[in-house]
Amino acid sequence: LKRIRPDALYRNVPHPIYENFGRAIPKAEARTALGLSAEKVMLFFGYIRPYKGLFVLLEAMHLLAQSGMKNLVLLVVGECYGDEEAYRAKIGELGLASSVKFVSDYVPNDKVAIYFSAADAVVLPYLSATQSGIVQIAYHFDKPVIAPATGGLPEVVLDGKPGFIVPPNSPSALAGA
Repeated sequence: LKRIRPDALYRNVPHPIYENFGRAIPKAEARTALGLSAEKVMLFFGYIRPYKGLFVLLEAMHLLAQSGMKNLVLLVVGECYGDEEAYRAKIGELGLASSVKFVSDYVPNDKVAIYFSAADAVVLPYLSATQSGIVQIAYHFDKPVIAPATGGLPEVVLDGKPGFIVPPNSPSALAGA
């Protein structure tokens, strides 16, 4: 805006924290309710669309499994827009059936808290983005976020503070974070 119109008046208003999903519940309680017994739980939440990079995250999970990391579960929660079977096939191909729990369904507001409460971190492997409301939900539940340096995500996910910023489309960087 300032390049187009240097004298423009504007106000920078950050995306607010979403507080409408209720309070966090104890992690152990949330994991028991979801049938999770893993030591570490990563959460991919929201609409599942190609630009959100779930395939990249599945490759990262595969790298972690190959490195010997055990007792880690990826919780993939959200409505799938596109070929859900392609994701399920990739999970099978990478041998991740026991370490990926796929909940492909609409999540009503009163159920959001259980998924975020069960997680240790929220992972947004986006290939492209402008911004994401998922970050603000994660912050409401005091969860760190791992996201790529794409779009406006580095403006709200400060590397090393409330999460980690990694290069986009990099399974190894995601796995490292």
